[in-house]
Amino acid sequence: TKDINSALHSVEFLTADFSGGGDLAEDHLGAINRCSSWSGPDDWKSPIKAMLILTDAPAHGLVPLSYRVPNADSYSFYHPSGLTAEKVVENLIANDIDLFFCSFDPLATARTEEELSKQYLNHPKNKEMREIITVPMTPEEHRIGVTESNSIHGKHIVFVLDESTSMRYKWDGVVVAYNQYISRRKQNQCYSDLVSVVQFGSISRTTVQQVQLSDAPKALGRSGRGTKFYPAARDACRLARNTPSSHVPVIVFMSDGKANDSVAAANIYSALNSEVIRRFGSNVELHVIAFGYGVDRTQLQNIAGASRNGKVHTSSDTSELSKIFVDIAGGNIASLLEEEIVNRISNAVTDKMSLEYMAA
Repeated sequence: TKDINSALHSVEFLTADFSGGGDLAEDHLGAINRCSSWSGPDDWKSPIKAMLILTDAPAHGLVPLSYRVPNADSYSFYHPSGLTAEKVVENLIANDIDLFFCSFDPLATARTEEELSKQYLNHPKNKEMREIITVPMTPEEHRIGVTESNSIHGKHIVFVLDESTSMRYKWDGVVVAYNQYISRRKQNQCYSDLVSVVQFGSISRTTVQQVQLSDAPKALGRSGRGTKFYPAARDACRLARNTPSSHVPVIVFMSDGKANDSVAAANIYSALNSEVIRRFGSNVELHVIAFGYGVDRTQLQNIAGASRNGKVHTSSDTSELSKIFVDIAGGNIASLLEEEIVNRISNAVTDKMSLEYMAA
């Protein structure tokens, strides 16, 4: 289309409600094949033709060998439509289409880029020896992923949620926020994450223990009375200590009250942080959420201070609570990518077009 607004509306519609498909890998070959097979009167008629793939995941059958985690690839041995990298590359060359592979996680997409590039460059019909253009979309210091020397595959998120009597009319909103956190992690392709949940009033109970992200329950019942921080901190730290070596623990603590054992709770989180530093080489990610107006912010600041990666978030209602949960689930990464995308793609496309123009 020549209508930019129409294109934008189409993208907004497609991205309004999406999920990761249940596994890490995505159908890059199907996407390339579908687009390169368009045969309308105005399709692929321009003298300069380019296709841009923007992704943070490997293609089916090309997941990095170091990704030994559940739900990595539902089609690791064959494409459901029988497509191969050689086949889709042939369509690109036949239509004289340049492919820009824009990766938000170059470690995850390395095998995919390598295979597509090899098939493109070595194809017998590629007489001009043209190459696929790979565009890393994130600065190297912000890249995430797995290498042979780094076996971290995901996070073990331990939710510590206040279910005291004062939460009885707000609990449904807390569960919504928890589910939105899970949904954001799924959208970010974090299916290797593990989830645990500790719910507390005057006593603590572990209601979810180290389940896969895709198996995390949507419903959380409430039954607590009173408010004690230490029992919940003890149980949360026990769960965090049992985090497998393939994951790093993350604590998400939420309360709308105050307790007379906050110092003891802060101390046990501090002890956990020391263990995490020794084990993983970094401070534990500790989010402390003050919900409503009855909280003692000083107590929560002390708990967050147990880690250099501790932070207090403040929400006055369930709407703000959901925004905080979504943000800590991955909102900051999205902001980073948004800043990078325009510069990286425009520079790569401009360079490619300039070279072709001068060669013409």
